[in-house]
Amino acid sequence: LYSNGSPYKEYDLVVVGHSLGGGCAQVLSLMLRPSFPSLRCYAFEPPGCIFDEVLSEDCNEWITSIVRHEDLVPRVTQPNLESLRDEFFDVVARIKVPKIKAFHDVRSPCPESNLGTRNAAILCPKGEIDRDTVFYQKVQKFRSERAAKNLTGDVSVKLYIPGRIIHLVDTLGDETKYVPYWASRYEFNQVILSKRMLPDHSMPPLVGILQKLNLDDVHEVRTWHVDDKDVEDEDAEVFIFIPFSNPQGKIPLGLILFAVVATILAISSGQGCQYVSRSTVRTYADGISNPGSGLSVGLWSYNLKQCIDAESCNTTDPIDLEDSSYCQAYGRLFDNIDVHWTFARVAGTISVLLGCISIGLISTATCTKLRKRTWLVLVTLLLLATLSQGLQFLFLKSDLCNEWTNPETSEVVTSECSLSIDGNCAIAATIFWFAIAVGCSHMARIATR
Repeated sequence: LYSNGSPYKEYDLVVVGHSLGGGCAQVLSLMLRPSFPSLRCYAFEPPGCIFDEVLSEDCNEWITSIVRHEDLVPRVTQPNLESLRDEFFDVVARIKVPKIKAFHDVRSPCPESNLGTRNAAILCPKGEIDRDTVFYQKVQKFRSERAAKNLTGDVSVKLYIPGRIIHLVDTLGDETKYVPYWASRYEFNQVILSKRMLPDHSMPPLVGILQKLNLDDVHEVRTWHVDDKDVEDEDAEVFIFIPFSNPQGKIPLGLILFAVVATILAISSGQGCQYVSRSTVRTYADGISNPGSGLSVGLWSYNLKQCIDAESCNTTDPIDLEDSSYCQAYGRLFDNIDVHWTFARVAGTISVLLGCISIGLISTATCTKLRKRTWLVLVTLLLLATLSQGLQFLFLKSDLCNEWTNPETSEVVTSECSLSIDGNCAIAATIFWFAIAVGCSHMARIATR
């Protein structure tokens, strides 16, 4: 496997790793390079003490290292730690107040504009350090011993980050905008003490940053193809489908959840039998009027009544009746439905269909990166679903909720309707559809192309 005569030379091998794994990936890539000439290595936030200067330069062809802002690990080298130690000793020697007071002052937040004043109150100038103290004399003795070892060559060779280095700089300081650039390996010659030196080493945030930066275009890091055929359009976008990889963040997951809830609400509003609560007044042919029994009705069925007390129940008296848990499809009495009723049925069905299509499209955003125009299509579908769901309220304009004539008895029924359980579900579904459309509009704004 490691010989120059390896039978696997035509394989396009990619070695990756993060932190210590990134350092291992760099060493492994050096070992496998003779067997796989096209090998590439990507090390995310690797240690800064892998190869010496010459070998680090020689790896430029196949190793790319990525460092995030003030990350500590890529700056952990022996010279950097020795420099940090010397600076710490200098600061300790310059403290002119009790150490406990200096400790409390350092822990207290201090605006940058007051930093000079605070340091002047705690530290004395370098030229005024008391050199007669036991601590200062021990520090000087230690430094002399280290300098003597440097001259004799007993100190280890300086090590660096191998390959080409992409440094991601947080330009605004709030982790919202990172600017990548090709950095020199000599730029990481100092440990930066800050509250971010450890959080900047975390891998999950780095994944989101790299996805937003689109480094393939900015840094000309291209995608390798298995075959050796020429690619007609080198700038063509390569879609990678990885289930649950969330390449565009967690927002699509929230949109999917909202869409599922909206779909359930839309189905409930359309198929339930308690869309409105209906009260009626019956006017007979002889002009006599009587209040009718109240009834809960839906788009496709109505709610049956049941007796409160089965033993002493008058089925013609609304006081003795209550809503049951059963729905009954409309019979011959309601065959001739008007245009508002029909339109409400069609609109409700369309909203559910558009919602299901939207769920399918948004779900793909958890596996691959959607383009801007795809998100705009989703915005359009969801706005149409919102409109269709709203048009379902035309049911309130139908004869069932206004005035209609019984064809068998010629009696006139005057009805008043108020939204019930399923009607409130329709309102909630309308709000959810619109909220999802707003979310997709946001994704369209941040999406590329």
